[in-house]
Amino acid sequence: MFQADSVTVTVLVENWVDMLLPDMEDHCVSRYGLIEHFDGKKVPPQAENGISMLVEATRGRHTTRVLFDAGLTGTVLAHNMKVLGVDPGSIDHLVISHGHPDHFGGVHTFLELAGRRVPVATHHDAELPRYAVMGDGRVSPVYNTAFTFGQVEASGGAPVLSRDPLDLGWGVWTTGEIPRNVPFEAAAPPFERGTPGLYQVSETGEVRRDEVMDEMGLIIDVKGEGLVVLTGCAHAGVINTLNRAKAIAGDKPIRAVLGGFHLGFPTTPAKNVELTAEAFRDLDVKTVVPMHCSGLRSHAHMSSELADRYVQPSVGSVFTWGER
Repeated sequence: MFQADSVTVTVLVENWVDMLLPDMEDHCVSRYGLIEHFDGKKVPPQAENGISMLVEATRGRHTTRVLFDAGLTGTVLAHNMKVLGVDPGSIDHLVISHGHPDHFGGVHTFLELAGRRVPVATHHDAELPRYAVMGDGRVSPVYNTAFTFGQVEASGGAPVLSRDPLDLGWGVWTTGEIPRNVPFEAAAPPFERGTPGLYQVSETGEVRRDEVMDEMGLIIDVKGEGLVVLTGCAHAGVINTLNRAKAIAGDKPIRAVLGGFHLGFPTTPAKNVELTAEAFRDLDVKTVVPMHCSGLRSHAHMSSELADRYVQPSVGSVFTWGER
């Protein structure tokens, strides 16, 4: 398998903007910080409840550019791309981790800005109709209507649908469908009609519990560093995702994991935060960046218990690993 000589990951969309965060040499991160925010010639980036990261993997004089997820709205994605100097037309692939609006929401705006047909890699099930039933009885009906493969094509995308890992070049891979083997990251409970939760309508018309089987992550194999793993929401479990990365790229060190860890949901057991932190330490993950849906408990616990590994996220953070 090919490896990247270096990779740069730029946080384009995230739940937080924090202009007071310092650069961190030990975690190879620089920030869009106080100087930029106070510069009258610049416009500050924006935050929203979504996630998007730009991956630039380089080998020799060649670079592949992958946009991983597209945030909740095209407005914020487009704004932050402009602020951070990202040219949408330079991006080679778009990967949508799963069919939830906080991950695909900016897809149509991005494709319009790209100005050409861009491959959009995702899972076959990502467009299936989804419902959310709240504890008080409210229902969000088919909240993913804006993400059908026909709409993606009409906006200028070329859907690439795969349950298997997909090679995007220079050590960049999608995970494909993620096996769920870690006990505490077990799948959702069996379907019970009328109970709160997320539901999906199958291709055959069956109403079922939405276990988000379309969830997939991104892997970058960096020479001399190890694996950099990105997650969208980690509905499949962040540790399951890391195990999947090792199964695909080989049993290599995990240099970093960035993304949503699915630990901030009210239905997620509180103990899962501690169990996840312990697993990160057991796997010797060097840099841990909980984002988006990871939740305040995760940040509080990991910033203390994984103080030498934890990095607080913020829009405009730029991580660089490997030899440039």
